Amino acid sequence: MNADSFTEQLSTPHPDGATIALYRTRAYRFTSDVRHYVLAETLEERYAQGARPAPVTMAFLEATLDQIRSTGELLAFDPQVAANEGLDMQQELDARTPHAPRPMPEHSPQLTVFIVGAPRSGTSHMYNCLAHTGQYAYFTIASCWAWPVRNLTHPARRSFETMGKQILTVDNKNTRLIPGLVMPYEAEDLYARAIPTYEHLGGHTYNLTPARTTDVPLLAANMQAHCRHFDRSTFLTKSPFNSLRIPQLDAATGHRALFLNITRDQAATADSMRRNHFRFHHAGTPLAEESAWELFTNAIARDAPPSRTVTVQHSDLLTDEHTQLARIRQWIVEVAAAV
Repeated sequence: MNADSFTEQLSTPHPDGATIALYRTRAYRFTSDVRHYVLAETLEERYAQGARPAPVTMAFLEATLDQIRSTGELLAFDPQVAANEGLDMQQELDARTPHAPRPMPEHSPQLTVFIVGAPRSGTSHMYNCLAHTGQYAYFTIASCWAWPVRNLTHPARRSFETMGKQILTVDNKNTRLIPGLVMPYEAEDLYARAIPTYEHLGGHTYNLTPARTTDVPLLAANMQAHCRHFDRSTFLTKSPFNSLRIPQLDAATGHRALFLNITRDQAATADSMRRNHFRFHHAGTPLAEESAWELFTNAIARDAPPSRTVTVQHSDLLTDEHTQLARIRQWIVEVAAAV
C-alpha cells in the first residue's frame, strides 16, 4: 500500500481492511491461541500488498468479532480457514520463535513516561502528538506481546511518523483500522497479562478489579525490544487502565517513572463514554459513567507520586496544543535529570 492509499483511508477505512486489522488487535488481546495471531498478521500483510482474503475467511473474521462483542472471547481457531489461505501454521510459528520476548537489559529505557487519565479524556491524542516527534520509543498497534517487534520491520507496514501532521487530526477509531499503518497503541494485550486489573465482559465492557502483578519480566522485555527497535532511550506509553496500576508500574520501573495525567471535564468524559459504548463494573457492580470517571481520576490523585506527575487539562491541549506539548516535553527533560 503506497502513501496515497494510507492517506485516502484516513477518513474512510475500507470495511474489509478494518475487519482484518480489528481481528488482529482483538486476537492479541483476548486469546492466548497464537494461531489467531499468525492468521491475522498474514492476512493483514497480504491485504496491505493488495491481496484479499477468501469470502469464507472474511466470514470467519466477522463472526469472531461478533463473538468478542457478545462474550469477550474469540471463536475457536479453525485450521481449515488457515488451510484455505495456504498457510502452513507450524512453519509460520517456527519463523516467529526467534522474535519471542527476551531480556535485553542493555536496552532498558532510561526513563519511562506513563500517560494516564480516565477513558475518553484525551490520552490517545496526547500519546500520538508526543510520539510523532520521533523522540520516544513506544508500543504500536502492530506490536504483539508474544513477538514484540517482529511486525514492525515488515515492508507492508509504515510508521505514522513518516506521515504529516494530518495524521494527528484523525480519530484513532479510524487509524487503528487501516492495515499496514503503524500507530502508537495502548498495548493492553501486554499490560493485561503483566498487571491485570479487569475482566473483559464483551465489547467495551470491563469489570474492574484490584491490580496485581503477574509478569513484570514480560513487560520489561517488550519495552526493551521497542527501545532497541526505535534506538531511543525514553519510553512513552499510555493506557487509561494504567491509571489503576500506578503503584505496580512505579515499582516495576524502580520508582523512577513519570506520570503524565490528562484530565477532562467529568460531564464531557462521561458523555463520550456513553457515545462510544464504554461501560465499567467495579467488583461486579455496574458503574454510571460519571462514577467510572471518579474511580479513574481518584486512583491517579491517590497513587501518582506528586514530584513525578504533571497534569494537563484536555481543554488547554485543544486550545493551545503547541504550548502544552512544549511544556510537557520540557517537563520530561527537567524531571528526567532529577530522578
